[in-house]
Amino acid sequence: MLMRLRRPSVLLLSSLLPASLVLAACGGSDSDEAKGLDAVTVSGPVGETPTLDWKSVMTAEKPKAKVLTDGDGEALEKGDVVRVEFTLADGWTHKIAYDSYAPESLSTLVTVGTEKEPQSLTDLLSLGFADQIKAGQKIGSRMAVTVGSEEVFGDYLGSQAAGLLAGLDIGNEDGLLFVADIAGLAGPEGTDEAAPAWAPKIVEENGVPTGLDFTGAPKPSGKLEVATLTKGTGPAVTKGQTILANYLGQIPGAEKPFDASYPKGSALEAVVGGKGASVVKGWSKALVGLPVGSRVLIQIPPKLGYGDKAQGEDIPANSTLYFVVDILDAADTPPAPEPAPADTAAPTDGAAPTDGATTPSVEPSTDASTEE
Repeated sequence: MLMRLRRPSVLLLSSLLPASLVLAACGGSDSDEAKGLDAVTVSGPVGETPTLDWKSVMTAEKPKAKVLTDGDGEALEKGDVVRVEFTLADGWTHKIAYDSYAPESLSTLVTVGTEKEPQSLTDLLSLGFADQIKAGQKIGSRMAVTVGSEEVFGDYLGSQAAGLLAGLDIGNEDGLLFVADIAGLAGPEGTDEAAPAWAPKIVEENGVPTGLDFTGAPKPSGKLEVATLTKGTGPAVTKGQTILANYLGQIPGAEKPFDASYPKGSALEAVVGGKGASVVKGWSKALVGLPVGSRVLIQIPPKLGYGDKAQGEDIPANSTLYFVVDILDAADTPPAPEPAPADTAAPTDGAAPTDGATTPSVEPSTDASTEE
């Protein structure tokens, strides 16, 4: 009998379930197993959810990668930050656990040749394939990676990440299949437009924003100002969606940004617009309605930012905030989970599932993230 130890008490929620609730699932005989890609056929075009034709239960341990489609884009170099669309399927259940092409899912960023420190659910899942994206591979390529769940996620047992994995029904001894499409370099995609007179100059290094130069720029107008520097070609962001965005924030007179995602290689996942907004009001008002692929420069007056509340030493009270934002992707936001009954104790070990969103190092105040 083939055993799959689906043990959330061991792999995922070690302190939440008693040992008496450990489950074991039975498959067929050992002949129903196959290693890696011998268990499945992957087909379909790059840019769409792959079609998976399963032949048997898939086993996997160390990662094995195979390029299924060679792209015709430029070759990657070490240090390039690329946006990757990916699908994760479980080799035991044959179910798709995550698909970035789905309306409610986001793609992720990978820095070529660099280890990734997960900041969100998509970052965590991308550990299954991130180190298989190497210099020399081309944009537009599709690869398949097979790997054991313990091999990918074993270092994150007992952390908050365990709760995120629990919701995907990934067992601790499952073989996992990742199909990853290298969509392009992480950056704006569209038509460049001229900057308006109020806009400070964006300082770049190797094409990546590193700061803002306010020399010659007028004083803040006290109004929300939005300059589209690149008009994207993707769908428009709608109220309440979750976006994947690279950003840099700086205040006038500052020598450096107060926060930036560009050097981290891991973009912000945030809800814009609506009651569930997780960013300052100025972001929601500026970004809703803009197409994916856009780069915008935003001037946010204090009333749409942090108001009269200082944010550490870098953002004094009543500061006007300037942001460069690249809208890399957008997805429908899943509904929030129902609150637990009053008589049910909430877990306190940090292993409870979250929405997987990361926030800038300076979090918006509660009153500033609600629309008028």
